[in-house]
Amino acid sequence: MKKTAGYLLTFAFAIVFALCPCQSASAEVGLYIGGWGGYTISPDVSGDDGYHYDDYDWDVKNTSAWGIKVGYTNPFFKFLALEAEYSYLNPKIEDSSYADGDIKISNLMFNVIGKYPLGIVKPYFGVGLGFSYADQSLEDIEGIDKGDYTSYAWQIMTGAEFYLTSEIAVDVGYRYYATEMEVESGHSDDATFYTGMVTLGLKVFF
Repeated sequence: MKKTAGYLLTFAFAIVFALCPCQSASAEVGLYIGGWGGYTISPDVSGDDGYHYDDYDWDVKNTSAWGIKVGYTNPFFKFLALEAEYSYLNPKIEDSSYADGDIKISNLMFNVIGKYPLGIVKPYFGVGLGFSYADQSLEDIEGIDKGDYTSYAWQIMTGAEFYLTSEIAVDVGYRYYATEMEVESGHSDDATFYTGMVTLGLKVFF
């Protein structure tokens, strides 16, 4: 809990620092909105099954993902951007040895992005913390189990922005995302869902 509080405090200081009074925004800085679509790479659900006294590792299928975000780049600190992001993915579970079904995952993330300007190309690296809501429906030998769980989530991101104009940029990236959840399949187990994602997005500055 102390570790989580420290992360959130760091984010709060970053927000205050980036949103301090500044000059009016110009191209490639200021407020922006964006959207992205992507595809997962090797998603997995794993954890400690206390009921069977053994670890488990589900077979999770690759799936599409999408997100929308609003962000701000301070004109005085063009290398730093802050974002609030909503994302969604719906991975399918197909594991004949345990359970079949799907998990609907909605995320609210707060990202800090560091960018390095190279003309019309801007490589970036970012980290995000937030919350994940997982709504799952699984069927096993004991029947259909439904449940939902809200927990902390985190992600790391890297990629590059390619500016088509001074106000429009295409974002090509990769991210690694993870969250804790409680899965229901005859009984409750703590589990970790994690996946890589390749993404393609668009950002528009105002």
